[in-house]
Amino acid sequence: RVREAVVSTQSTGCSLAPVLTALTTFKVYGQSFIPDDMFLARVGGTLGIAKGLGAFCWGMVADFMYLEGLVLAMTVIITVATVLVYVSQFYGKLVYVIAFVTLFLAGGGIFSLYPVVLVRYFGRQNFATLYGIGLTSIAVAAAFMAIATLPFGRLYDSWFIFWMSLAFIASLAVWVAMYLHVLDYREVNKISDVRTVDQNQHEMRNVQRNIPPVEREQVE
Repeated sequence: RVREAVVSTQSTGCSLAPVLTALTTFKVYGQSFIPDDMFLARVGGTLGIAKGLGAFCWGMVADFMYLEGLVLAMTVIITVATVLVYVSQFYGKLVYVIAFVTLFLAGGGIFSLYPVVLVRYFGRQNFATLYGIGLTSIAVAAAFMAIATLPFGRLYDSWFIFWMSLAFIASLAVWVAMYLHVLDYREVNKISDVRTVDQNQHEMRNVQRNIPPVEREQVE
């Protein structure tokens, strides 16, 4: 299970990087071509709503669809939305809002789908510990922000380099997600049914062992 743990953690970290970075830079970036602080403040509130709504929707859909496909779709949307964020500076407020809202709607799925991935791989035992370890992948976003704001780096002086670097990190999550092999509900149900049958047979054998020979012949 080490491979699954590493893969899921890498996918989470690469997906979180553009979302968390955008959360701290959306206003600075918007001010470079939108001279309206009130509008940008409203966008910040909208992004919080989008993130919560995204978490709810992705979690609800995960109950009915293949988890592997959902994780892949989420990472693709995050990558495309990150590129769209950079493009938005050429098209104004509407595209700016659409790009960031899309990014946070998709990013909300990270906090809904990742716990499901852990349960599918490792079960509910030690779930809290594993979830905490997985969220240490937030360090990927923190490391990027630290590098981007270094005096010699100043990546945000060139928004193209800034957002394309984030898009590249998000694209790594796409490739990682392609190798994220998760059991779908049908397979889980099959395994559950097999285990139930095995348990019933085992219990029947134990019962028969405790029946006296005469009564056992009558039961048979």
